Amino acid sequence: MSQITAKFRPVNSAPVPWSAAARRRLYGRSKTLSLIPLSALLALSIAVLSHATDADGTEPITLEIPQMQLQLEPNSAAVITSTNFDEILVHVTRSPTQVTPGSVFTKINTQAANIIMTTTTMSDGILCKLDLTHHEGFHFQSGRNSVEFSFTDLRKRVHYASFLLQTSDTTTTRDQKRVSITPDRPVTGASKFAVVVGIARYSDSAGGITSLQFADRDAQEFRDFLLSPDGGSFPSDNIRLLLNEDATAQNIRSALFTFLTKAQPQDEVVLYIAGHGAPDPNDPRNLYLLTYDTKIDDMGGTAFPMYQLQDVFARVIKAKRVVTFADTCHSYGFSGASAHGKKSNNLVNQYLSRFANDSDRAVITASDISQLSYESDKWGGGHGVFTFFLLKGLHGEADFNKDGTVTAGELFSYIHDTVDKATEGQQSPMALPGLAEHLPLSGIALRKSSHAATLFRPPSTHFLPAFIGAGLAPPGWSRASELQSSANVAVRFGMSQWATAPNPVM
Repeated sequence: MSQITAKFRPVNSAPVPWSAAARRRLYGRSKTLSLIPLSALLALSIAVLSHATDADGTEPITLEIPQMQLQLEPNSAAVITSTNFDEILVHVTRSPTQVTPGSVFTKINTQAANIIMTTTTMSDGILCKLDLTHHEGFHFQSGRNSVEFSFTDLRKRVHYASFLLQTSDTTTTRDQKRVSITPDRPVTGASKFAVVVGIARYSDSAGGITSLQFADRDAQEFRDFLLSPDGGSFPSDNIRLLLNEDATAQNIRSALFTFLTKAQPQDEVVLYIAGHGAPDPNDPRNLYLLTYDTKIDDMGGTAFPMYQLQDVFARVIKAKRVVTFADTCHSYGFSGASAHGKKSNNLVNQYLSRFANDSDRAVITASDISQLSYESDKWGGGHGVFTFFLLKGLHGEADFNKDGTVTAGELFSYIHDTVDKATEGQQSPMALPGLAEHLPLSGIALRKSSHAATLFRPPSTHFLPAFIGAGLAPPGWSRASELQSSANVAVRFGMSQWATAPNPVM
């Protein structure tokens, strides 16, 4: 496996002033331009408009934290010593006359932040001030944080940049005392559904989408675990498995938007996705899960948009208990690391965690914001490091308090520590603070609930004559035809009474 390169680059200790040459390019030619014919003036204006982006791929956007004497170039990252600051400045090095009014937008950790932003027109551009104290929810957290900024110029071109800032506190759960987590009681009679996706081969490999080694194998083995007693004995008909050629955009959309509508509020849903996730090279504001039939030059028409996952979690899935495992950032998704010469941060994991998060839902991603996920044959003969330890944890190694059940909280602590250690800190699985840590994910609790579902399942009409012949018919029911004609025997008789009678199907 290739050596992992550092994701954070050195940052100047103080803001870098815009160069006099840059100022002259934008504003210092008015006297000369007055003598140039109108056609030449128009051509030169277009060249000036496009210069800052087209020449070297650098967007005319920089970020500054004055209290830390820190400035970042567009699409870069830095380590910060503290989150104790309350102001962020974003500089747009374009004349205000070149920016479409009302087109400036900013986000902090995926949340729209225009509500805390004020803009000021300067002689050399636009200054945007973000007041983190103006509204709750925008202060930076320990770990990795993102800031996104975009605007549209008069030629209708979108300019976008993202910035990553990570606190220098790298304390992991290995350094903290783990607290025993008591699992929630499984819901008796609840059904289980799962969508499992693994894509190692892509149809557009010639176009630049890099193949993976073990994503399909990871997905297959995870599906096999769900079928096992420790995994909850999911009915095979309740699992939609999509590997390689089967994992097209249409099939994934059908699985998420149609198949998962079967799950009811009391049921459980598990999502597992292994493959590429990446920003659109044509517009890095848009993030996608790359499907088997994705075309790099047409992600908008061929890949699965991340924003549609928000619809899946918010509008399609009725189940309250949803567990999501995502291993989607093996690389930028295409060879060359970036398109059109532009570098880009990958925020897929951060958005996925936001969309899937809820108080009763567990979301675990294979890596942190803009980190890569790694795979190698040294992990179990061929696995992604995340899925290798995910399966080991589910098979019992994550059972910290030895109660026979692995909870979501125990699993995340185990995966985070083991993957972080195995990759020497280069890959750190992430869970949102809303992780439902008491959710049982494997072990004795799931075996019991699976067995109970079998015991208390209403008998089919094939066995009703046997019930009557054995003298087990409910009071007042004497004819087999009455029982066989009822489509709601369990409801009419009561599940509790069925449970007290001997079960002939053993």
